[in-house]
Amino acid sequence: MASLPFLRSALCTFLGFVGLVEASGAPQASDCDSPRAVELLQLDSALQFRGQTELFSVNSAQSRLPDCKREFGPFGHGHTRIQNSTSTSSSSYWYSVRGVDAGRSGYCPGAVGPFPLPAPAWSLEVPGLNFHQTPVIDDLLNIYTTSDNGTILSFSKDGQKRWEFQPKSIRCQNPSLFDGKLYTACANGQVVVLRMDTGEEVWSRQVFDGLPTDAYTVSATEDFLVIPMADTGLDFGGAWGVALLDRADGRLRWSYNVSTMAPKSYVINLDPCILNESIILSDTSGGVYRLSVEDGSEIWRVPGLDEGTFTLGGVACAGDMVFNGYSRADGSGGLRALSIDSGSLAWNRAFPKVVHNAPAIGRIHNHPSPAVIVGMGEPPGRPWPLPANITGKVVAVDAVSNEVIWTFEPPPWHHWGAAGSTFEQLCFPDLFSAATIDADGMVYINWSAAGITYALRDANADGIISLQDPREVSAADLGSAATGPPALAPGMIFVNTCRRPSAFF
Repeated sequence: MASLPFLRSALCTFLGFVGLVEASGAPQASDCDSPRAVELLQLDSALQFRGQTELFSVNSAQSRLPDCKREFGPFGHGHTRIQNSTSTSSSSYWYSVRGVDAGRSGYCPGAVGPFPLPAPAWSLEVPGLNFHQTPVIDDLLNIYTTSDNGTILSFSKDGQKRWEFQPKSIRCQNPSLFDGKLYTACANGQVVVLRMDTGEEVWSRQVFDGLPTDAYTVSATEDFLVIPMADTGLDFGGAWGVALLDRADGRLRWSYNVSTMAPKSYVINLDPCILNESIILSDTSGGVYRLSVEDGSEIWRVPGLDEGTFTLGGVACAGDMVFNGYSRADGSGGLRALSIDSGSLAWNRAFPKVVHNAPAIGRIHNHPSPAVIVGMGEPPGRPWPLPANITGKVVAVDAVSNEVIWTFEPPPWHHWGAAGSTFEQLCFPDLFSAATIDADGMVYINWSAAGITYALRDANADGIISLQDPREVSAADLGSAATGPPALAPGMIFVNTCRRPSAFF
């Protein structure tokens, strides 16, 4: 169904626009060049981006990591370094989890992807093998993916299969890489941990009687794992909440049931922010929660906007704010920014169409301050043999003012169901995947209805990304929908479409 990955150290001790955290003990990589200045755009306690940027020198000897991201933590007054509960000093991979980092920002300030998009360097297509999952990429550019039938695979950058593992289950969902291991969980309720180099099982543990059919993420940190809380039993997915496990052996520490606070609500496609000793997630009513890592207690909860609302929009966190896409009962949607500290509303931007994917936040081409990227429109549904006219829009919103920076509209999709979806091999994506943003501010996003991956930038800064301008748009038609965002590493992206996962470099 809908948008149906995770911590490692910050690139070159990247001092991002949203925070300053320590990184240590990770290997060096040649991808980080000589010392350079990095803009730091802070977010103050009033949730206003400060008007001045500050330059920080990045010492190449201090931290040169093969990393696409940086950790997030609120930037305190006096430039205090924040020790994050999700320390990842022993883990350093280019794209270790869906959404890139602890804040699920989708922003990769250490890697530039390909533009224009070339033809795929290679694709994988095995009859009946289906992928709703988001792949991950390690420091050597090896690729790892799980699948709907449970098969777990690893490939080298050039497409050579390194290993394959078949657990005793189907539907193993979005994996994460940490400290030489791959972590995932499967439909039978079992968490599975494999060695990244050989694919050998390290341990597995039955945590629940079952886990949902949606494309949730298993998040690994220094001390713990975060997974969905059991299975609602609904055909299209859903868990009752969130659970925290010991990373060492999968022992359950605590669980939190969202339906006790928001009746008839549950969690789909869990991919939470994990930072500052807390876990931030959203539910299907549009409610947003911040829970304590220590015991799962509620720090704050913000309810959804409407009675009867059903939304699959997830969360992304940056600095002191959490961004959440939502849908409303009248068919409209929007994007809102809340204080991570208190849950108070910073701003709300209404859209004419629903939002069912998670936002991304980062620096984009030709714009001075951070932007939030989200796609809007209804998922394409089942592949009925009937004509349709499915439309959608990608919008970039300024994270400070919530003003629209640019919009992009792909050609309409004139079919029910997503590209490549059949009743024999169903594919249930959102209309758009979440976005991934590279170091040059290029936005990579899947127009999942039509099975097209786009690379987007507003080259002339006119507020509209034009299909007719090759400086602004590059497209790769894979003929199959993709539920998760493109995974990014230097000079390459990898897209898991349902039928044919494909590498571009």
